[in-house]
Amino acid sequence: MIKLKKPDWIKSLRVKLVLAFGATLVLTTVLSLLFDYVTRESRKVYFTSFETSKQNVKQQLIEIERQMPKLSGPEGIDPLLKRESEASRLRILLSDMQGTIVYHSPSVTEDKIDLYQIIYEQRETENQPEPGNMFTAITPIQYQDRKLFLVVSGPLFAEQGYVYENPRLYSSLVFLLLFLLLFYLFTYSKMKEIRTMSRGVQQIAEGKLSIRLPVKSKDELGTLTASINEMAGQLEKMIAKERLAEQTKSELITNISHDLRTPLTSIIGYLTVLIEHPETSGVLKPYVNNALNKSNQLKKLIDDLFEYTRLTSNQVALDKSRVDLVGMLNQIIMEFFPLAEQHQVRVNITLPDQKVEVFIDADKIVRTIDNLLTNALKFSVKPGSIDIVLHAERSWAVLSIANTGLAITPEQEKRLFDRFYKADESRNDHRMPHGSGLGLSIAQSIVQLHEGDIWLQRTGPYYEFFVRIPLPLSY
Repeated sequence: MIKLKKPDWIKSLRVKLVLAFGATLVLTTVLSLLFDYVTRESRKVYFTSFETSKQNVKQQLIEIERQMPKLSGPEGIDPLLKRESEASRLRILLSDMQGTIVYHSPSVTEDKIDLYQIIYEQRETENQPEPGNMFTAITPIQYQDRKLFLVVSGPLFAEQGYVYENPRLYSSLVFLLLFLLLFYLFTYSKMKEIRTMSRGVQQIAEGKLSIRLPVKSKDELGTLTASINEMAGQLEKMIAKERLAEQTKSELITNISHDLRTPLTSIIGYLTVLIEHPETSGVLKPYVNNALNKSNQLKKLIDDLFEYTRLTSNQVALDKSRVDLVGMLNQIIMEFFPLAEQHQVRVNITLPDQKVEVFIDADKIVRTIDNLLTNALKFSVKPGSIDIVLHAERSWAVLSIANTGLAITPEQEKRLFDRFYKADESRNDHRMPHGSGLGLSIAQSIVQLHEGDIWLQRTGPYYEFFVRIPLPLSY
């Protein structure tokens, strides 16, 4: 059995929407008519009409007016009026301008009429019709050079009837509501598919690359869903490769750093012995001293690199304990004072009177604060000042370390916490040793391991680094 392949245009989402719109329109029309039929009894309005009686008089007037020009003479008028009067049971007459009756049907007995009174009574009858009242129609005619009035009168007969009220606004509202409801039902499955796709894409954007969206159709939405799944799969593979490369690089850096630390420690030890040896004097001592300084600087760079690699590869287990931040800061600042004075920087401290206890790894937080102080000292305007403020707010302990320095660009500001990033060398205090560009990155990693936050708030040349650490629940 041969299966015929459906044309591609039938699978198109555009065609499906057009068909859904057309089906909705047809079904809405049918349901609106059905609704109108079902509810018509509730919209029935009864009325009393006299239109048939009025139309009978008016049509008789028109018929006589049409036939009169065909008469050969006055002797034909009376038979015409008699014949039309008997056929319609109406009073028919012709009068002159003064109301004198010239010709009339057998049912007319008077010789003179008051045209004004007839017109007046006719207006009253039009305004307040009652069964049995006489309805009169008058028209001027000219017959054999005489100006006459044709007057036709007849009693009004009441007719009972009813109509169905159908306000346009009401009908339009019913049609619109039915159309919207049906179109919603017809497109529900497609909208559900789009919502599912939207949630899946949001999850993929959040990094859940293992998510795969269900392909429920063969139209453009199905094609798009399949493409998103393919993209997520490719991204998952790429990120897996990058993570493996990053892990390999971190392991390599850790191993190299570890291998370099041992011989470098020996070199520093040897250079220290040479400086203290009596024979190292004169011309040799400055060279040995310079080599020792460079070796210590190299050791610090290796230590920073080793520490950063361990922090970012989750190889660090925090040794947390309950610590008073106020006491810790007093001790750190006391050791920092001599170095600040040496560089003509004043330290301003604002600490709370009571304890601010946090549950932290003290050594790691000390390193974070030391990195921030070193960074502030390195980039401060000399002479200048460093402002240190600690306070507790709600469930957080907030520390700020601020200084006034040279301006940086917004691009530089965004990259301050990037690893190995160094700001413009012209901003450095060249009397201090060059850093590795890892100080702020290490500080950020340590704070994040403590489930805290670290950020920079800059106002012109005033740089303020904030560290926020959660307080214990029992605080």
